[in-house]
Amino acid sequence: MSWHMVHCSEIESLRTPLQFLTFSEAYLDSAARLCAIRAASPNESSYPRGAVILSLAFHGIELFLKAAILEKAPEERFGGRAGHDIEYLYKRYKNLFPGAEYVIEVPFRKRGIDSSGLNLPITEELRDSVNAHERATPTDQLHRYPRNMEGQPWQGIYAFEPNSFSLTISQVQEDISRLRESIFLGPHG
Repeated sequence: MSWHMVHCSEIESLRTPLQFLTFSEAYLDSAARLCAIRAASPNESSYPRGAVILSLAFHGIELFLKAAILEKAPEERFGGRAGHDIEYLYKRYKNLFPGAEYVIEVPFRKRGIDSSGLNLPITEELRDSVNAHERATPTDQLHRYPRNMEGQPWQGIYAFEPNSFSLTISQVQEDISRLRESIFLGPHG
């Protein structure tokens, strides 16, 4: 057997944003490869295996957004819950990179609810209910653990389908590949 040791020194010379980007690409590559294996072997698929893929993809996207933010705002810090909040990171990214050329399709984002036609008390109740659910079910934790911090099952029903998620991962990878040039190697980099 031949051994091939890899070492963290291979990224030490990279600027911090590029280190984050390198890790982002590695997480997404791993998610894509595992997703392809699950798609090719549906009898061996399970929700826990799918959750691992979702977790890898989530973290890869989080790291890309942080890489881009750090490229434009090197002083940025990602402490607390906001550091894992895809919605917050995406809004910060869009603020720093507002042009159409920086658009990226980001799964795991919150989808707005169309409350037009509802009266104000019902709209507020619906919004409060959705916000409470999102607080109780943080996406960065949902796919990493089978239960919440209190040891209770997650609220909701969750599923995974590898063929369709392969397309999602591919789109994210294509977007990041396109943005690599303009954000990290172009006039901003």
